[in-house]
Amino acid sequence: MLRSAVMPRHSALLHGAIGGVLVRRGAASVLTLLLLAPPPAAAQFDDRVDLTGRQNLTVGSGARAYGMGGAFLARADDATAASWNPAGLSYLRLPEISLVGNYNSFETQDGDVTDHFEGGSFDFAAFTWPISIGETRGAVQISYQRAISFDGTREIDEVLERRTEGRSDGGFDVASFGTGLRLTRRLRLGLTLNRWLNGYEQSFSRFVPDNQRPRRDFDLDFRPRGWSVNLGIMWSPIEELNVGGVLKTPFTADVTLEKHRTDYWFSGTEAEVITENAFRSEAVRLESPTSFGLGLSWRPRDTLTLSADFTRTGWSRATILQYFELPFTLPGVESPPPVFYPELPYPTLVAEQTDAEQIRVGIEYVLIRGRLKVPLRAGYFNDRQITADATGDVPRYNGVTVGTGIILGSLLLDVAYLHEFGSYSVTVVSTEGQPVVIPYSLKTRRVFASLIYRFAGRP
Repeated sequence: MLRSAVMPRHSALLHGAIGGVLVRRGAASVLTLLLLAPPPAAAQFDDRVDLTGRQNLTVGSGARAYGMGGAFLARADDATAASWNPAGLSYLRLPEISLVGNYNSFETQDGDVTDHFEGGSFDFAAFTWPISIGETRGAVQISYQRAISFDGTREIDEVLERRTEGRSDGGFDVASFGTGLRLTRRLRLGLTLNRWLNGYEQSFSRFVPDNQRPRRDFDLDFRPRGWSVNLGIMWSPIEELNVGGVLKTPFTADVTLEKHRTDYWFSGTEAEVITENAFRSEAVRLESPTSFGLGLSWRPRDTLTLSADFTRTGWSRATILQYFELPFTLPGVESPPPVFYPELPYPTLVAEQTDAEQIRVGIEYVLIRGRLKVPLRAGYFNDRQITADATGDVPRYNGVTVGTGIILGSLLLDVAYLHEFGSYSVTVVSTEGQPVVIPYSLKTRRVFASLIYRFAGRP
C-alpha cells in the first residue's frame, strides 16, 4: 500500500466532480486508498464527466479557426465570428449560413487508471444577414453553439479490475443574437446576447468485482439556464494589422438537477438485492466565470495571415451552490436523504482553483488557382489547466493543429485536426518509506468540419 506525501486536500482532487463534471489529478496511492476504503464524509461524486482540456469558455467554433490553433480573436471574419469576437461580424457583406460538426477523443492515464471518452456532435449553426445604417455597415446573426459537448461514451479502467462504463448526451448550449458594426475605417464593435440552455444527461455503471456491491448505476440530468453577454472590439492601426479584444461576462445559471442511483448487493449465501435512491432539485445555482481575450492578426499580403491570442477564464471564482450527492441505501432500510453542499468550487471539489490561460498562435496561407482557393493552416497552443497537481504546480498542456479547405465561389468547406498532449509525474512514498513515481498523461484528438454558404448577390 502507498501513502501520499502531499497535503490532505489533494485526496479529494482525484474523484471530485460537480454537476457530472470531473477533473482528476494527484497521486495514484490516494486513489488506491479511496477504492479500498468505505466512502468518507468528504464528497466523492460518481456521476462524473471530465472537462480536462475543455474548460475555456473563450474558445469559439469553426474548422478555419481551429486550423489556425484557435488564434482567431483578431481575425474572426466569417460566420463563426460571434463565437470568437462579435466585432468580426462587421466584415460580412453577404447573407451566410454556417454549419460546424466535430468529433472528440479524450484519454487520460493516471497511474494504473485509464479514462477514455469518445463522441461527436454538432458544434455550431448560424444565419447571418448584412445591414447598413447610414455610413455604418455590419451584420446581425442568430446562432446556436454547443460550447461544451458531453455527447459520447466513456470507459474508466481502474485498479483491481474495477471499471466504469457509461454514456452521456447533450451539452452546455448557447443560443445567441449578435451584431457587429464598422463604426469607422479603423474601429469595429460587436455584441451578442446569449441564452444558456439544454444541459446533458448521463448514465454510468461501475463494476467492482469480489465486492458486496458488485455494481452501482448512476443516472444524472443536469439542466442549466442563464443569460450572458459577449462584447468585442477590433482596431486596425494600419490596414494590415488587427488588434482584437473580447469580454464574456459572468452569469448565474438556475439548474434543475435530478439524480438516481441503484446499488446491487450480493453475498455468497444470498441472491442479488437491489436498492435505489433518487432526488430532484431546482434550487441548484451555477456561478460561471468571466472570460476575456486579446489578439493580434497581421496580414502582410492577401494570401498570408499570422495570428496570436491570449485568453484567460476566471475559474478561481466559479462555484456551484446547493449541489447534492445521493448516499447508497442499505437493503431493507429506507433511503437516506441527500447530502447537500451549500457552496463548492466548480467544476472540481478541490479547495483551490486557478484561472485557466491559453496562448495560441496560427498561420494561414491560401493557394489560388483561378476561382479555386485552397487554404493551408497550422497552429500551436499552450493550455494552463485549472487545478494543481499533488505537488502544488499547475500543469500546462501543449497542442498542435492543422487544417485545410476549399473555397469555390460561394461555398467554403474546411476541416481541422487538433491534438493536445501533456504529462507530469507525482512522487509518493510507500509504507516502506520508498519513493514511488506516479505518471499522469493526457491525449486529446479533435476533428472539426465546417460548411459556409454565401448567397450570391445581396437582396
